[in-house]
Amino acid sequence: MPIIYFNKKQLIKLAAVAVCALTLTGICFLIGSERGGSAEEYASSNEIGRFFTEVSDMKSREEFFAQFGIKIKPKSEIKDEVIIPEKFNVTYKYYNTLQKQAGFNLENYKGVKAERAVYTVRDGEKVTILIYKGNVIAGHIESGTYGETYKPLTKRSKNGKTG
Repeated sequence: MPIIYFNKKQLIKLAAVAVCALTLTGICFLIGSERGGSAEEYASSNEIGRFFTEVSDMKSREEFFAQFGIKIKPKSEIKDEVIIPEKFNVTYKYYNTLQKQAGFNLENYKGVKAERAVYTVRDGEKVTILIYKGNVIAGHIESGTYGETYKPLTKRSKNGKTG
């Protein structure tokens, strides 16, 4: 087995390279864990207080929506993937303001890929949720009328209509 000898200058260079490599590894780890870290299991809004966000299967999705007085039609589910942009344009800034009203905040998920699930409710109304690591990170209600603005999930009246 050959033995490799280093002089003092070579050892200093080797140590500097090792320190740089470890520093870069640490930075990459921190950035990776910050971007789309774990999703919150609970959120809170002024309208309904604290609510759970875990939606691992259809039953838990139905239970999630029930917290808002929403009864979905499970067989109407349409799923795809979306990427939350790194930089929010005017539309995303507005959408995130809407999310904050319901206790969510997409700022924490910039640059991540999320599952989008859309469900029919009734009278053409639809609800959409964005899911990251098994938890809802955003959601909204839409009337089904083209051009009408979205409403936060918390904006359901007692008769089940958005208000």
